[in-house]
Amino acid sequence: MIDWKYNPENYESESYDLIPAGEYRVKIEDAAEQVSQSGKDMIRLKLKVNGYSVPLWYYMVFDNSTEESKKRTDQRLGAIYESFEIERGNVNVNDWKGKTGGARVKQRADNKGEMRSEVHYFLSRKKVTTLPAWEGKNEEQTDFGRIPPMEDESNNRIPF
Repeated sequence: MIDWKYNPENYESESYDLIPAGEYRVKIEDAAEQVSQSGKDMIRLKLKVNGYSVPLWYYMVFDNSTEESKKRTDQRLGAIYESFEIERGNVNVNDWKGKTGGARVKQRADNKGEMRSEVHYFLSRKKVTTLPAWEGKNEEQTDFGRIPPMEDESNNRIPF
């Protein structure tokens, strides 16, 4: 049995603010293989949106039930590959983590009537390059995950 004395003063309710509809740089913070409610394989993406602390979730479901659903799945998967510069055909979620791309965010009412922000679609790589630079600290990544070259190679010394 768990031995714990809960202190309600330590709890802060999380609020998930809406992300306004628009086009944003997004980063794959986490990617995991899962099974959908209908029993189909899927990849769950947790996305960080430029300028917002609330994450977005995207579920890439692999549906091969009909030729049309296979085409739709390949279309969605291809959009992810292009936007995040992931090698086509690569479904290794560990390779997806940390990649930066772009998404069109929209708002819609969920089944309880509450408004939610969600990914409408992923942006082409060409469109991603036109988006504003990442706001604030972008972890250790810049320019879509590429580390820029040092301007002066003579300054390769560690400053301590």
